[in-house]
Amino acid sequence: MPDRTTLIGAEALAAAVGDLLDPLYVSLEALAAEIVRCRRAAGAGGFTERSLASFENVVAARLAVHPAMAGAGYLAEPGIITGQDRYLLWWQRAGDDELARLRLNFDASSVDIYDYLQMEFFQLARDGGARNAFGPHVDYSGSGLYVLTATVPVLAEGVFLGAAGADISMSLLERELVAVLRTGAAESVVVNAERRVIAANSPDWVVGSRLPGQPVAGDGSFVEVASVPRGPGWLVAVTDRPLAH
Repeated sequence: MPDRTTLIGAEALAAAVGDLLDPLYVSLEALAAEIVRCRRAAGAGGFTERSLASFENVVAARLAVHPAMAGAGYLAEPGIITGQDRYLLWWQRAGDDELARLRLNFDASSVDIYDYLQMEFFQLARDGGARNAFGPHVDYSGSGLYVLTATVPVLAEGVFLGAAGADISMSLLERELVAVLRTGAAESVVVNAERRVIAANSPDWVVGSRLPGQPVAGDGSFVEVASVPRGPGWLVAVTDRPLAH
């Protein structure tokens, strides 16, 4: 029978992970609110790129307080921006206190179109996910970093306007998540809805790898499993193996 201390911790760890993620998603929700405000202010004149003149400053302010954010912005639902089938307004870090706007190919006839409409992080927001996360993955079209793409829906009176999102550097996010997991008594892991490892306090799991199945308490591998509150569908799973400090 494992020591009782190894059976306690998943709920507390999951709550701490939720507390870590919450400010990131609150910032994305602020970006979404700014998009809605800009659209409302545009009024009958039409919602165009000019209507979003204030958005860069809002993005810059959020990036300034979240070092783990490699970039952030807005991905529009088709037809929301006047005359635009696809439209992205996104900035990335380009050095100390500098941002660069990301410009991608949206030509539907091109073989290398960046079709975010088909990407999971956009579809999750469109399908009603309040807080979403895709990855980790390599951001080949942007920063080139290993990132997690987080999104929230942009909604105005029930109308889906698109998604506000950010690319989160996994090297920085993983470090913070591992610090949380190491406050527990046993080896543990954070897993997303696709069974992919987001972070672990043991080398037994590799970030980005998939578990054979979704963690279940008492399945022989894990003694306790808890959902991350206010999160993107992540779980924290704890084993009966004491953590080596």
